[in-house]
Amino acid sequence: IMAHFQQFEIYLSLITFNWFLTLYVDNTNIDVILAFWDSFLYEGDKVLFRFALAIFRIHHDMLLTTRDGIEVYNFCRAIGDSDLCTPENIKRIAFGELNPFPMERVSKRREFHYRKVVGELNQLNELRAQYNTHKRSSAIDYDSD
Repeated sequence: IMAHFQQFEIYLSLITFNWFLTLYVDNTNIDVILAFWDSFLYEGDKVLFRFALAIFRIHHDMLLTTRDGIEVYNFCRAIGDSDLCTPENIKRIAFGELNPFPMERVSKRREFHYRKVVGELNQLNELRAQYNTHKRSSAIDYDSD
């Protein structure tokens, strides 16, 4: 699916952002919402990703028949309304076929990227400090003229 999305320059985050932000309330029927909330409150945030992966897996074949980015976005906007998107199907895939969910790997990747972001933020803060020092010294030079 990802290769198909990349072919049309589709950013997965544009599709899943609303799903995650609204905790699937805007994109699925009430039965799926209740199943999601039960799982989410019991298992935590990893359920966000499990449900998304399950929804993509359920619609794998249909997604691959889309012919352009607009068709993919429109399909994904209503993806939770399909007859295939039942709580039973989603939970079977999310907690059965996707097990074991590689939380250790996710944690390691999260830590790696966290360190990378912190390093970049430190570099940015150093650049800001250098800029402010330069700005102040320039202002002092200007005032002494």
